[in-house]
Amino acid sequence: MYLAGKFIADAEHHSLTRYLDHAQELTLNSGHKIPVIGLGTWQSKPGEVQQAVEDAIDLGYRHFDCALAYENEGEIGQAIAKKIQEGVVTRQELFVTTKLPPVLIEPTLVREGFNTSLKRLGLDYVDLYLLHNAISINRDYIKTLPPGSVLKRPEDPSKFFRNVDHVAVWHELEKLVDEGLVRSIGVSNFNQQQLQRLIDHGRIKPAVLQVECHAYFPQHDLLAFCQRHHVVLEAYSPLGSPQRWGGNASGPVLLEDQVLTDIAKKHGRTPAQILLRSLVERGVVVLPKSVNKVRLQQNLQIWDFHLDDDDKHKMEHMGKNGKRLIDYATWVDSPNYPFQALL
Repeated sequence: MYLAGKFIADAEHHSLTRYLDHAQELTLNSGHKIPVIGLGTWQSKPGEVQQAVEDAIDLGYRHFDCALAYENEGEIGQAIAKKIQEGVVTRQELFVTTKLPPVLIEPTLVREGFNTSLKRLGLDYVDLYLLHNAISINRDYIKTLPPGSVLKRPEDPSKFFRNVDHVAVWHELEKLVDEGLVRSIGVSNFNQQQLQRLIDHGRIKPAVLQVECHAYFPQHDLLAFCQRHHVVLEAYSPLGSPQRWGGNASGPVLLEDQVLTDIAKKHGRTPAQILLRSLVERGVVVLPKSVNKVRLQQNLQIWDFHLDDDDKHKMEHMGKNGKRLIDYATWVDSPNYPFQALL
């Protein structure tokens, strides 16, 4: 990957921390810079997300991770517009990501999905546009089913899912870049083989892969793969997503892990700050979600301490079994299901 204009041959190299502390951003293979800490907006409810984004901008956040599927882009756009109007920030200082949802991952539907997000966000371009998932869901069939069916294992997978050609969809994202509507493009919830196809057959290389990544699921192999191909790895649910969705909804609470809380106590930090710092030191972009102003501020305050070798060893042990906390098990019948191969 490219970091502050320098190529770092090893994402785990000891000098990585020094560069990150200086720049607090990475340079994507598209040439555009991405802040290392972004605000995740998944599960931020209507009625609270606008205030959270306003608070975040006031506190110094400049990176916002959005998605059409989150159904809250309208409020996020209002918050951004308000802060620009107040003179707190300019559009050029912000890095805004949004995503094409599974029900629109089809070449002929890309433009519809993108235009909807752009309108709701009130922007004339986005900094990063992602395919939200490798899975494509048949929107027309979903309309015939009861509400909430998209989150359940389908009775008829052949009608529920489409077997999409990701390369064909990718070419439509490339057109958005050509037109100046998108600065960089990437994917989320793809495995190595699926990402490799885009690298091999796309005209524009994916700039970002966004996946679940945290101390229980450290993604070492995937990070190494991305680093070799100059693709930045972004971590969603870096705090373990206490309000998680999927088959592991009743799983362990990462923030309460005794190893983590002991390390946090040692440094006089919160468990969340330790989790974020550990990922940043590995060269991973982090997207913690919060609507609490105190925690929003705390999640930014990770630049004035370092984890020592003992801390890293203990945290490495936490992830030795590779525990995924968000598993999308209800979509396992999709012909494009990404998690058969290890992410």
